[in-house]
Amino acid sequence: MKSKTIILCLISEYLPGFRSGGPIRSIANLVDQLGDKFEIFIICRDRDLNASAPYPNIKIDQWNKMGKAKVFYASRRMISLTGMIKLLKETRYDVLYLNSFFSFSFTILPLIIRYFGIIKLKPCAIAPRGEFSKNALVLKKSKKFFYLKAVKLFGLYNNLYWQASSHFELLDIRRVLHRVPKKVKIASDLISVPRLNFKKNSNVKPGNFKIIFLSRISPIKNLDYLIETLIKVKKPLEFSIFGPKLDLKYWNKCNKLIKKLPSHIKVNINEEVCPSKIQDVFSQHDLFTFPTKGENFGHVILESLGAGTPVLLSDKTLWKDDKLLGLQTLPLNNNLWTTSIEKWAELTQEKLLKRKQAALSYAKKIKIRNKKSLIENILFFQNIF
Repeated sequence: MKSKTIILCLISEYLPGFRSGGPIRSIANLVDQLGDKFEIFIICRDRDLNASAPYPNIKIDQWNKMGKAKVFYASRRMISLTGMIKLLKETRYDVLYLNSFFSFSFTILPLIIRYFGIIKLKPCAIAPRGEFSKNALVLKKSKKFFYLKAVKLFGLYNNLYWQASSHFELLDIRRVLHRVPKKVKIASDLISVPRLNFKKNSNVKPGNFKIIFLSRISPIKNLDYLIETLIKVKKPLEFSIFGPKLDLKYWNKCNKLIKKLPSHIKVNINEEVCPSKIQDVFSQHDLFTFPTKGENFGHVILESLGAGTPVLLSDKTLWKDDKLLGLQTLPLNNNLWTTSIEKWAELTQEKLLKRKQAALSYAKKIKIRNKKSLIENILFFQNIF
């Protein structure tokens, strides 16, 4: 009997972490749905993003069985040139799978080791995970610009297999690299269809409409834009913010804007939410407002829909409008967002209930689309050989 292909996945953070958002979810879904067909090993940090301490109850610098994968939670000393050489030499694998373009420890360092022939040359796949979008490239622009120049000069990324999560990301890869990698295929992010957690608990009265922002507090998620929009909203409502404040400079900017909100906007500032409680939090609100500058997929959007909470979303994602307005997309225009939020706040309980049911129906449709993504991912790894 032929042994399974072994995929060695390198990613900065993995379960039980959650602060870095989408990439963790994408790999966790890949493990859950492809773990019977492929043997999957994962190397990641021993702690969550910006955490000061390792995960509790985890064996550090050893392999741990996590669901259908084996995970090596690397200490800081192992995330070094000598540590990474040791890991890549001692771990048996058929495909090296990188989940970032710009990560020094988990992409650049392994590629340098590979480039100089320090380890045996094996097929290597890379998923940029949305890092080539225009809005993502603006962050730390100078460093990224010089790095791109350097890697093109030395050919560090030559002969890799590229995974684009969508046609749009494929175009981003072409735009950034200028020449089209011959080995690039579209394999959409796998999703976990959320449990349907709809609660008919809406009690829409003047001043009782509840909107929520739930995501990492970072420039690309565009919380400051949302607050600036709410400053102009004349309808009373309750606004709750949830998420890890990883960029303190940016959070301070948002906090200053919060102080400018009118008195009829009640604000609740909360900490991050662990994944198991996200849908419960969404279900306590009437609208998820998410003016993101770009998402590779946006797992949090699906979580909201699965809780029966409609989504008001920027047009910078792959998500499409729902005719019944379970999900509504808008360009990033302050006046449009202000007008739309006011209209949402004016809805009767009956109309809001219909939109909540539409959100739930939208979530159900996603399950069908995931079957196509599953086939794309299987073929992506099978065709590497």
